[in-house]
Amino acid sequence: MKGIDNMTKMVHRRVFLTLTVFAVMALEVKARQDFDYRRGNVPAIQHFPHPLNATMAIPDPVGSYNIRVNAFHQQKDNEATYDFSGHLSYGMFDWGGIHLRSLGVKTTPLTEMIAMVGLWRNDSRAQGVSLLGIVGLPTGSKEGNGHHGLAYLAGLTGRFAKEGIITNDMILHYDFSAKHTITETGTVVKLSGNLFATLDAKGTFGSDKPEVALLASLKFQLFAATFLALGYHTPVTNARTFSHQVFVQIEVGSH
Repeated sequence: MKGIDNMTKMVHRRVFLTLTVFAVMALEVKARQDFDYRRGNVPAIQHFPHPLNATMAIPDPVGSYNIRVNAFHQQKDNEATYDFSGHLSYGMFDWGGIHLRSLGVKTTPLTEMIAMVGLWRNDSRAQGVSLLGIVGLPTGSKEGNGHHGLAYLAGLTGRFAKEGIITNDMILHYDFSAKHTITETGTVVKLSGNLFATLDAKGTFGSDKPEVALLASLKFQLFAATFLALGYHTPVTNARTFSHQVFVQIEVGSH
């Protein structure tokens, strides 16, 4: 047990260091973009929010970033837990980039390091297909008899969007460690000038009973690239790992 605790602490330190590096890179990119915009070197950016938890289906534009930080309350039968989660992405190359995602520091067993390679996309980035590879780092508590250790996942993603109106990202990947298939979708719809609705759907299918959950939210645009979201997450199958979750999210990004 002591060895496992030491390994968990080491992974926590590495994840924190990675997050810090990402944050510094994001702030530097944002400062450079603001400077260029003030000098008139670039046009105004049309900002559209991301889903609450789902990852994008195409790589981020080079030099761009997106940070989503969540605080949420989870109810599991009579047990209540408060937790944090988040999603950090950075556009490294025109053909791909990396993401870091946690769906719960305490309530989920893994933090995901996601690598994405674009296979095809149109010029407006409204449609595209990408290859996805994920390494899960054991940072949280073990879920029942589930796998707890390094996890390896791979799959495909697709995007369909109508600029300024709706985006829909779809993800299909297989977990080679837990031996199950995971499907995710993230849809964002513009309701008015600064109000958006989002719906994340996630399903897990394997040897156990299928688990499907929906996460709906409203996102309010506070500033040009800053959004505040309120969300509600609930399972829709009898198989479930929680009863419900209530989310508050701050999203900051350069696109």
